[in-house]
Amino acid sequence: MSSKICIWKKVPGIVSRFNDIIYSYPKSLPCQDILIYFGGDVQDIQECMERHPDSKKYAEWSLENTARILSTNFPNKHIIVIRPSRIHNKVYGSFSCFDNFVSTNEYGDPTFSPSHNALKHLQELIKSSSQNLKLYKDENPTDLINNKTRLTLMGFSKGCVVLNQFLHEFHNHLSNPDSDLEITNFVKLIESMWWLDSGHGRSKDTWITNKPILESFVKLSNIFSKIMRKLSVLVSVMLNTCNVTEIEVHVHVTPYQICDLRRPWIREEENQFCCLLRSMEVPVKRILHFADKPRNLTLHFNLLTAIRNYIQ
Repeated sequence: MSSKICIWKKVPGIVSRFNDIIYSYPKSLPCQDILIYFGGDVQDIQECMERHPDSKKYAEWSLENTARILSTNFPNKHIIVIRPSRIHNKVYGSFSCFDNFVSTNEYGDPTFSPSHNALKHLQELIKSSSQNLKLYKDENPTDLINNKTRLTLMGFSKGCVVLNQFLHEFHNHLSNPDSDLEITNFVKLIESMWWLDSGHGRSKDTWITNKPILESFVKLSNIFSKIMRKLSVLVSVMLNTCNVTEIEVHVHVTPYQICDLRRPWIREEENQFCCLLRSMEVPVKRILHFADKPRNLTLHFNLLTAIRNYIQ
């Protein structure tokens, strides 16, 4: 089955927050799994990129085309590409601003906080997307998301700021004894998180290096549940009852970000992020692409197709 692309305007999330969504049907059906993608600067819907004097050079990486690429890479997943709520356009470039997920400045550079209701907003966007799908008579009318759904969260370049905000909210959620049970159940659906060449305009926090925040993330990762599931079926049943979540960590980078001499902190933070998680026994799957090539924006975007060779 070839994938179909839909563009849904002003999809409602939590109260007063809306995002446009580019949706791609899975190539293989039936399918219960969803990939959520947050894109980088320059990326926008096709018609907007073609009108911009700089972005039009990279129109092949429009959000619609990216949805098609991801559908090819992950044929067994529904693809939901979330367009930033604000695109800050300058003659020399356009900047993705994910204001509905994280506090940002004029150019979309983030200021992280314990909670910006990013997880809740994402949950509501998926629910609204499910309702949109039900409008298509050729589709199975069942809910897009249920307790068997597995979520993949993917950020590319600037889009990684959303994943980083999620890490802050995981920490806040686990630290709060009165946490929202609905969000707890939503987080349990997350199967993997992919950081692709993270980068933004601030001089810190391109990668999360705060140890307590990463320790909270580890509590949601897979290492302890996998070890204990090997012990006995009984323990496995107990773990399922206790709702242990397994979250895989994927890190894919290129020289465009980690070899930028003007921003040496990106390489340092990325290394620290991976080292801290590995020291906590999280098996980070980290790949450096195009290592023998000079820094290049086109290769930065080519990462979206290059990851295809590392998908199991």
